[in-house]
Amino acid sequence: MVAVAVAGCGGSSGSSSSAGGSSQAHTSAPVVTPPASGRYLSDLKPSGNLSEQVNSGPVKIAGSIYPKSLSFYCSVGDPTPFPKYALQHGARRFQVTLGLPANSPSGFGAAVMLLGDGRTLRTVTVKAGTPKTVDVSVAGVHTLQLECYGSGNSATGGEAVGLEWGNARISDG
Repeated sequence: MVAVAVAGCGGSSGSSSSAGGSSQAHTSAPVVTPPASGRYLSDLKPSGNLSEQVNSGPVKIAGSIYPKSLSFYCSVGDPTPFPKYALQHGARRFQVTLGLPANSPSGFGAAVMLLGDGRTLRTVTVKAGTPKTVDVSVAGVHTLQLECYGSGNSATGGEAVGLEWGNARISDG
């Protein structure tokens, strides 16, 4: 890891913060340097018209900056489209660090489903303040879909839950 001064960690959608809302002007935080190999989902375009819903760029998870990342809001009962990515021949692994924004209430969480060609590859539960690292086989998979469903403790039950996908990448090994 390398410590750098970061002038905001928001998504690239023109807003000042990602789904994580973790932009803090001029704060110093360690950077989790992404490996040079592999293809990062932040460099790819998801299928469908999701460019305004999926933010690409650095995110902050558990106090560290992940520069090659995605962020978007999880479904909380509404019909939410989820990003799908076409994988190249030879793709073998999907690796990511999942986390909720630092400002998430302690009762918030997300159920994450990774689907390959429509079948479940892995399910993971992520709670506020507790990131999860995922490494799953995508050998033989043509399309990877990222799904998440939020759970919170808001009085209305409909508060959106942001999820950050730190250094999400596809590798051949």
